[in-house]
Order: sequence, then structure tokens, then C-alpha cells
Amino acid sequence: MPIFQTLLIYDLLKRSYVRRQCGLYVIPCPQQEFRLLEGELLLGLSETRDHLILWDLESGHIKGRIKASHRESLLSRTSFRDMKSQDIPSREPTALVMPWDRRTETHSAKKRRLERKAQREKEEQRRMDREKHNSVDQYLLSGDEQVLVCSYFAHHLVVFSVVSQDHLHTLEDRASMLFLYTAALTYSGSHLVLSNYNDTERVSYVTLWDLRKGRVRKRLKNEPDVCCMAISTDGSRVAFGITGTNRLRVWDPFRKIHKNITGYENLTMSVNSQLYVTEEGAKAILLAGEVSLWDLDASTVLSVFTPDSRIQCLSLLGEDNTLLLGLSDSPTLVTLKLTSQEPSKMSASGDDLFGEESSEDEGDSAEPQQTSQP
Repeated sequence: MPIFQTLLIYDLLKRSYVRRQCGLYVIPCPQQEFRLLEGELLLGLSETRDHLILWDLESGHIKGRIKASHRESLLSRTSFRDMKSQDIPSREPTALVMPWDRRTETHSAKKRRLERKAQREKEEQRRMDREKHNSVDQYLLSGDEQVLVCSYFAHHLVVFSVVSQDHLHTLEDRASMLFLYTAALTYSGSHLVLSNYNDTERVSYVTLWDLRKGRVRKRLKNEPDVCCMAISTDGSRVAFGITGTNRLRVWDPFRKIHKNITGYENLTMSVNSQLYVTEEGAKAILLAGEVSLWDLDASTVLSVFTPDSRIQCLSLLGEDNTLLLGLSDSPTLVTLKLTSQEPSKMSASGDDLFGEESSEDEGDSAEPQQTSQP
């Protein structure tokens, strides 16, 4: 396969290339799977996507590999090849045995039923073990770049430490496929919240995992079609949107509080919506066509910013609610920052909350501050 052999390092402040290194071996990945970490490190996936690689940008060489180390299960002590060769679906009946059938069941029939049950459990365990060899589907990195969570298109997730490159926990749910498409990680990597569907109960959940202990902390039942999600820094508040609605749902898992906040009239959430929680869970910023600011404590929408151009992407910078926008028809980046006004002093409609002051000369909204892209 093609590889990247040349590394160019660009200084955004100097607006020039500062280093060029040749003779490297960097595995190509989709753009979103490369992450530049503090300490001159580049994070990406291996050629077979079974582990992650850390490249040192100073030397250009591999500094470390982050791999999963799964323990062998108690029900299956065969090798991976043997498990594949034994992948024969059971043709025995799996119907439930009713109590009145058990009363008339013979000793030999009971023995056969228990053997079939044990065989089904072994086959289920072998299937779970085979999933441990799947390639990485997606990963999330905590804001402090200390904790890494990987999904494998399987019934489990793996938690790693970036600093020590150790496998910390395996989060497993036998009844649900665990994905990271609709998930959020706290800044320190202490908690993970995600949307999952339980195949046994046929119910959708929003599940909060404690990544330090590797177990489920709380669950919220009957929450289908979750399209965007955010979590506070301490994991005490979760906000998420539902596809096709104009409402934002807020869940305080440790206080057992769950409420809906109705948005503005033209709001429609989709899988492309982005959601951020700020100010320790008191405020939320939503990108769903327009950019809107929500007061989660007061259960209201404070302001909506609607530019003339379609917003392609949004990033939250720091803790001062500064937003970085990318527009569809402009090569420049737009910074959007809240004014210093207190919410109690603002008008009920939330005018000028985003600093989009009107121009008295032309009667049109003034353009936000623009920062040219290097």
C-alpha cells in the first residue's frame, strides 16, 4: 500500500514551513483519524487497523504503539484459527421450555436441553472472542489527550492510556453493539456517554460509563434516534438531540433529572448536528444549520446566529465560548464570540448576544470577525 515518506511541519504563526523530513514510513489514514498531540506526536492507525501508532515529529520515527491485550475467556481456550474452524451454527431448537413442559420432561430430555444450552453459551463466547480481533472502527480522544477509547464494530470498547500506552479496560455489553458515532467523552476521560440499542430488550439506551472503573454508571431508557451528544467536564450533565425534532434533552444522571427544552420554530436536528456543553453544564452550543446558545438551567434558547452562508464545521475554543466556524463559500475561518453582557441584562429575544451588531448605515447585519486561514 502507499505510504507517506515525507513529513512537512508548518508553523501557523510564522506562516511558513519549518521542517522537512524524508525517509519516513507513516501509514495513510483518513484525515479525521490523524491527531496532532502536544509534545510533538502524531497519532494514527496501523496498516491493518488493529492498533494505533505514535510518531515522533522530532525524529520522524515510531515512538510507541497502543495495542489491546485481551485475556483468554474461561469458556473458550482455543486459538483464533480453531475458533474460526468451529464457527458452525447450532441447528438445535432454541425455543423456551415452558414450566408445564419441564414437569413432564424426562431425565434424558433434560440432559439434552442442558447440553444444548451449554453449547449455545460456548458458541456465544467464541463469537465474542472473535470480535476481539476486529479492526479499529473509530476512536475518541479526551481533551487532555490522556485517555483513548476505541470501537471495533463489536459488543465491546477498549480504553487506553495514551501516556503509558496501556490497555486499561474493556467495556463489554453482550446485548448491544457499542459504537462511538453518537458519543461524548469528558475532558479528562473519566466518563463516556453513548447511545446504544439493546437487542435482547429491543430498547434504545443512553448509557454513561465510568472509564476509571470500567463499568456502567447510569442508563437512560427509551431514547431512540439520538443524533448529537455532549457531556460536562465532570460527567454530571448530558445533553443530546433527537433526529427530526426541535428539542434538546438534558439528563443529570447523578440527580435523576431528565427534561426537554423546546427550541426555536425552524430548528431541525440531524446526524450532522454538533453539540457542545460549556460553563460546567450550564450552557450548550448547538450547530444545526444555525448556531444557537442554550441556557440548560433556565431551559430556554438565549440566541440564534444565522449567517448568509452555510456553516460547514464548528469548533469550540477554550472556556470563553469562542467559536471557530468554517463557511461553505469562503476559504477563511470565522471567529464568533459571546459578548460580555450578563444574561440577566439581555433582552428577552437575546439580541446581539453573539456580537452580531447591526449596521445603521446599510441596514444589514455586520460580518463577524474573520481570521484568514494560513
